[in-house]
Amino acid sequence: MDINNLVLRPNCLMTKYPIVFVTGLRSLFFHDKLASELQDYIAAHGYIVLSPPMPFKNKNHRKFILEKWLQQQKEEQFHFILGEQTFGEFSEIFKNFPESTFTIAPHDFKKNLQKKISTPLSYRLHSLYLMCLGSTAEPYEQTLPDKSTEFYDGFLDHCIELAENESI
Repeated sequence: MDINNLVLRPNCLMTKYPIVFVTGLRSLFFHDKLASELQDYIAAHGYIVLSPPMPFKNKNHRKFILEKWLQQQKEEQFHFILGEQTFGEFSEIFKNFPESTFTIAPHDFKKNLQKKISTPLSYRLHSLYLMCLGSTAEPYEQTLPDKSTEFYDGFLDHCIELAENESI
């Protein structure tokens, strides 16, 4: 799917706080940012979308970089989008943001938003590579690989819901 072929929805409720996509461990076999085209789609709707520049595989360095990046931001609250393992990896850092929201992919989406997608060979190689380094790759579904119109539209609904819950 090409991001340019998607139709934008007018008059979406915007979030006050940025939506931050935190990418999991990467390697030469899988080096994409978390849901990169989805980030563009959400930004095209007017949301503030951020993605910290995370190093590939060194967990200690990743923690340092994320903590430093968050300190440089002017916001005190965020809407974090990340995988389950990434959430566990940075749980100590996230304790400093008790008012922020956390969307754990794909668990926090309605079941009908994400169809079963087969894991490509490059991601399986990525998983094997990380296993050799003593780490574990997140399940492929947690990289938000679904590029269907239904998923993108459902994710936009999720962002609108985040904005609605801010005003409470």
